Amino acid sequence: MREELQGASSSHFRDDFDSDIAQGDLFPPQRDHTWSITKDEFAPRPHEQPWKVGVFIDVQNLYLCIKSVFNQAKINYRALKEFLSRNGAIVKMTAFTCYDPDNRSQLDFIHALAIMGYRVVAKPLKRLPDGSVKASMDMEMAIEILSEAPHLDEIVIVTGDGDFAPLIDQLARMGKVVKVIGPDKLTSPELIRSCDAFINLTQIDGILDI
Repeated sequence: MREELQGASSSHFRDDFDSDIAQGDLFPPQRDHTWSITKDEFAPRPHEQPWKVGVFIDVQNLYLCIKSVFNQAKINYRALKEFLSRNGAIVKMTAFTCYDPDNRSQLDFIHALAIMGYRVVAKPLKRLPDGSVKASMDMEMAIEILSEAPHLDEIVIVTGDGDFAPLIDQLARMGKVVKVIGPDKLTSPELIRSCDAFINLTQIDGILDI
């Protein structure tokens, strides 16, 4: 799958990502938006029976988008976890990322996510003969979501990539509640239309505070 970043050049972001990933900068002013629901309405609600929520985070997409919009590459993943773990829901957090095996700071980032309580699905990036870097986890993320979906009541996908819209359509046909948290300005309209509820990433308190 390709990164679908509305109003910007994918190749431009790819060049930025290639440069920053080599330096170990993997790790977001805030804009006001009005959406159809508030952040409190978005969070999982209490149910009589345990409400199982699966959260799937596209780390690379968030990195590219936050760097573009806010000129910083760090997100407070602890704040994201705390926001989605309210109201007594049983929440499983899974983050998907590529990494450079020779880059210590990227390995430290992966370990930090694991310590916070995230399940981390990671693979080494690939350096192509032309010198470019291939760093995509879209396929792994889609397979994981479809595999876990039968055991979940609610699915939260954290990305702005419109290539996930067909996946969300399939989850809806399975009867699943699907919500999206997307980066400001760069979330695909197709992604927003396909899900049951959407909020901007920066509506989450402390998400850009590192």
